[in-house]
Amino acid sequence: MKTLQKVVQALCDWSLPKLMWVTMSYRDRSRRWVGDSRRNGTLPPHPSPLPVGEGVDACAVRQLIGRPDHLNVRTPFIVLFASAQRAFVSLSHWERVGVRGTLLRAKFAIVFIALASTLATASVLEKVILPWSFKPLRRPALPKLANDSWSRDDIDRFILAGLAAKNLKPNTDAPRAALIRRATIDLHGLLPTPEEVSAFENDSAPDEQAFAKVIDRLLQSPRFGERWARHWLDVVRYADSVGRSWNAPFIQAFRYRDWVIDSLNNDKPYTRFVAEQLAGDLLPAKSDEEKKQSIIGTGFLALGCVDLTALQYEQFKMDRVDDQIDVTTRAFLGMTIACARCHDHKTDPVTQHDYYALAGLFYSTETWSGTAHKAELGANLYVDPDRLLRLPTTKSSVSASKSSTLLKPGEVNAMDDMQMQPSMTQKNGKQATTYNYDARLAMGVSEGKIENCPIRIAGDPYDEGKTPHRGDLKIPSLPSLPKVEGKISGRYQLAQWICQPTHPLTSRVMANRIWAHLFGKGIVGTVDNFGITGTKPTNEELLDHIAIRFVETGWSVKKFIRAMMMSRAYRLSADANAQSSEIDPGNELHWRMSPRRVELEVMRDSLLQLSGELTFDRPDGIQVVGTGGKGNTGRTGSKLTVSSPYRTVYLPVLRDLLPEMHETWDFPNPTQIKGQREVTTVPSQSLFMMNNRLVVDAANALARRVLDDASIRDDGLRVRCVYRAIFSRDAAADEAKSAIEMMQSLETPADEKDKAAYRWSTLVQALLASAEFRYVI
Repeated sequence: MKTLQKVVQALCDWSLPKLMWVTMSYRDRSRRWVGDSRRNGTLPPHPSPLPVGEGVDACAVRQLIGRPDHLNVRTPFIVLFASAQRAFVSLSHWERVGVRGTLLRAKFAIVFIALASTLATASVLEKVILPWSFKPLRRPALPKLANDSWSRDDIDRFILAGLAAKNLKPNTDAPRAALIRRATIDLHGLLPTPEEVSAFENDSAPDEQAFAKVIDRLLQSPRFGERWARHWLDVVRYADSVGRSWNAPFIQAFRYRDWVIDSLNNDKPYTRFVAEQLAGDLLPAKSDEEKKQSIIGTGFLALGCVDLTALQYEQFKMDRVDDQIDVTTRAFLGMTIACARCHDHKTDPVTQHDYYALAGLFYSTETWSGTAHKAELGANLYVDPDRLLRLPTTKSSVSASKSSTLLKPGEVNAMDDMQMQPSMTQKNGKQATTYNYDARLAMGVSEGKIENCPIRIAGDPYDEGKTPHRGDLKIPSLPSLPKVEGKISGRYQLAQWICQPTHPLTSRVMANRIWAHLFGKGIVGTVDNFGITGTKPTNEELLDHIAIRFVETGWSVKKFIRAMMMSRAYRLSADANAQSSEIDPGNELHWRMSPRRVELEVMRDSLLQLSGELTFDRPDGIQVVGTGGKGNTGRTGSKLTVSSPYRTVYLPVLRDLLPEMHETWDFPNPTQIKGQREVTTVPSQSLFMMNNRLVVDAANALARRVLDDASIRDDGLRVRCVYRAIFSRDAAADEAKSAIEMMQSLETPADEKDKAAYRWSTLVQALLASAEFRYVI
């Protein structure tokens, strides 16, 4: 009996302290955690990480008990823990005062229940703590479908299996005119020309072969990179100024933007695309030109929104490191690791140890943004070309730079000759400052002073705790980061870790981003968040299928996009169906193509295209001016306006100074990481289509072109021409009749000299204001 008592007591000693910790309120646990840290000057040690692999056993999960912020999800088992704890204390009291007999057996039963509950809770915690996205990639078995004559790709089989489970049928295919408009907007961000639409409609090849030719033509065009680069620039919070209190311009940011465009046009493998942005300065290169391009890619890490006038330099440095962690982990991994800066992550299995192990990589990195913190100000003040990277140069590379279309004669200067040139214009007594362009300078990063980054208690930059070794990530079930040894920052090892084919997040996140841009929304709706607070995939097997296919294409973005667009699912019509809408109103099962409103860039570029004003040249040199500043003490501006003939991707994006057009049409805040834009419907958008100069000019130009075409003398043919230019289709008979009747009944102003042009421009502007122009279907 004594032996049994000892065993029971040992079990109690092991289990009850853990149960007591679990049953504490979150606030109490947080106070105790911070209090211990403050008193000891260090954080309490964390338990061993969960084992890497396909499964996580209950014992490993139980090691998480005692870690704050990971157990803030109450379960019925916790209630049982509390009851067992109180009962045990009560029974112990009666045992001490002499009551024995069945008490020992009752005590043993209670402990047994508590232990069983602990194991059961571990099973629950495994599901609660570990995001679904941490599971290893597995190739799902293809669904078995009876009499499947509809599918053209394995993607279609997964879609069809989901529809069949709900007794739904997919829509019919979209007509060729709608399909080429959809594909051209998706890949180029422009409208197809009437000639391109006619060529596709009249192609005698089967639909699949004819559409394949359209996709290949669109992917080979330089317009592809200009369109898809903007998607990536949204993710990486691209801007041409730093923002915050002193909004100094990033005079070399456009080189990173152009690097993204060229990388996509050249179909650079995604892993190389990732690696150059994280560690381009550390990658091997075959030539100086290749090395230079790799370094320019690291501008990704130098685009952060930081406060150049922050009072404490260490605060400024930690803010910049935090920005680099956030953009890296959310862009490539869909993880919100930056939430662990001040405390362990509230929901995901990421600790402060993990955050500062990752921070050590960037803490050991020198950032060259061309802007200076107030503590580093020199003769050039806040906009300092001395704080830009000097790229490797040879005679051949300098020659190549001089022949670049980005430069005007005489604009390439030595670094010492790069001076701020006052313009002839005055604004509020201040001269706008312009900058010469030196092709041998760029934003980016390099290796800095190598040191680990101490944990900052509650995020206080001057209250230090333990110092994790940089790169020592202990995120459960994810692969281990290659060990960082010696005098290196570890960014190269970080790139290796992210780019491994078996990483469960890298391919899933990027495949989902591409799917979202082609189909309107991601399989995972929160494209930047694959953690517990993000949404779960609507079709996890389909997501794994396309993620594995992305890897197997050699990480080729173009090949992957082509495969997605050649699926039958992409070619579905967007027509509504009452029965299907009732069962699946959100189109989660993809029984049709979801209509999507075009972005600001598509709208603006299409208006310039219709007016005949659009040019496909890149603007030369640096297009930002000014020095930043507060209030009237300084200015940052753009040489280009919304009416400039260049594509929208080339217009400077200035933080806190976006044009009204951008704000009207939901352009993302450039301080934020935004893989999926918001879509709002507000009155100002209707007013824009009625009054904005771009819309009016496009309507006037298209009307004038139709009227001046000597080959078109019939109003019916003119209506047909206008519809094909704007909607990429012919006008229906009733539409053509209504258009002509509207123009005939329209009262023109008495002082209008060209009444025909007035009537036709009014018709064109009415069509531009319609939903069909603003949506891709």
